[in-house]
Amino acid sequence: MSPHKNNFLKAVSKEITSEIPIYCTGYPESEFIDNYISEYNLKPENKNLFLNNKDYSIIERIGFDAISLWDFRKGKGGYFLNNQRRVDGWGRIYKGDWYMWDGVFKDSNIVQNWSHLNLPSENNLKLLKDFLNNVNSNLEYVISLPGLFEKTWQSMGLFYFAKCLKRNVDLVDTIIKFFSDYLKALIEILQKTGAAIFLIADDYGYKNRTFISKSVWKKLFFREYKEIINYNHNRKKKIIIHSDGYISNMIDIFIDLGFDGVQSLEPNAGVDIFTLFKKFQNQICFIGNIDISFLSFGTPVQVKDYIVKLIKKAKKYNCQLVVSPTQQINSTCIPENINAMIETTINI
Repeated sequence: MSPHKNNFLKAVSKEITSEIPIYCTGYPESEFIDNYISEYNLKPENKNLFLNNKDYSIIERIGFDAISLWDFRKGKGGYFLNNQRRVDGWGRIYKGDWYMWDGVFKDSNIVQNWSHLNLPSENNLKLLKDFLNNVNSNLEYVISLPGLFEKTWQSMGLFYFAKCLKRNVDLVDTIIKFFSDYLKALIEILQKTGAAIFLIADDYGYKNRTFISKSVWKKLFFREYKEIINYNHNRKKKIIIHSDGYISNMIDIFIDLGFDGVQSLEPNAGVDIFTLFKKFQNQICFIGNIDISFLSFGTPVQVKDYIVKLIKKAKKYNCQLVVSPTQQINSTCIPENINAMIETTINI
């Protein structure tokens, strides 16, 4: 049995935990899983921990206390343009297997008549409900949700979004409301499956700066996010915000909104978590700060030393901390470094 049972939920509730919990940002890339299994000779122990062909018993045995599930953000939807480029349910235009920085939401009529964004199917929701209700596991499952900022600019295209901020902010507001309504409907049906912790994935930052100014973000997105967060809290659910990039100047807004935790906190993007510890202390749970590049190119000793420093500083300033990679564990991450991250956190 894991010594960390329920500690993740306690941490995001800003309660005292017996141990520092460890969070996995989503199911790791298959090559990393294969490498880790080979390195540590892991074998599945719980056949009930398979969901959408992913073996979550491996995640539990690696030593994580919680993991995001990414598979329930939307159902099928989309179409092809005349040039055969694909448009997905979010309105993003694809080139090959990846979406471009362009979208089709160029006027309000397109948004108001959009029929390609569908909620997860009844079969998928039943799959999730059965999994959450029947698993015999110490893992906490965090349901990943689409973010309002990312989906708004992606559906319009970044250039058109920036242009509309000055010339047609009403269209931006219309699109934000469209995605907010979808997000509320999505959360409602996901809560019925037994989901209790949610994470909104909504990247705001580049390296050392945000995509848009803090004041503009607050004017556009604060009210809709406040309604979504209140909806969750009124039903005793937890909600976390994820953002890559530099977000140090956004933490006070996240606290004002009522987010229970903030995840990623990329040091390579300029986020100084130690300054945030001192400034905000126990007002929000800090999740992350172990950079993926560090886990790929650092050494186990370096990882151990940083984890020790991170935990000691969090305790000094009475901060709730969850140790976590900043992003998905990819194929370049070294199994020994992941193991060092987890073993150090458990044993410190």
